[in-house]
Amino acid sequence: MAEMRVTLESDNGNELMMDSDGRITVNSVGQISNTMFTEAATARTTSGNTSNQDWLSNASTCWVGVNLTALSGGTTPAVTVSLQQRDGNNVWHTLASTSALSAVGTAHFSVGAGTANAHMLRAGGQYRFAWTVTGTPTTCTFQIAMSGR
Repeated sequence: MAEMRVTLESDNGNELMMDSDGRITVNSVGQISNTMFTEAATARTTSGNTSNQDWLSNASTCWVGVNLTALSGGTTPAVTVSLQQRDGNNVWHTLASTSALSAVGTAHFSVGAGTANAHMLRAGGQYRFAWTVTGTPTTCTFQIAMSGR
């Protein structure tokens, strides 16, 4: 007798299978990431932050990438970029930061469940990026991008 197998598949590729012995197997496809923040490379000369942004309502992890495209002038110029989240009392907390970038290049970090920075993301709450410019750079040009799921 041929083995009977029943398979149900969702729109996002998750499968629920039951074989002829009644054993159930679940094959889950990871949640697709969404772009949550992106910006063009911007020249900056002082420390600052982005405007407030809203977390995706279903975000539990995020990946942040920073691309430093120019750093010139001054004495030992460097920039550090941080992801901050606002708590229920409207106080900003740093979740994670890049190391101090002192040469053109990239840096990245992840935040959320299952990452080295396992902070809880406040789904539907607010976040922003802050940067600290050290030394006396004339121009610090970088861009930030974040994907979340």
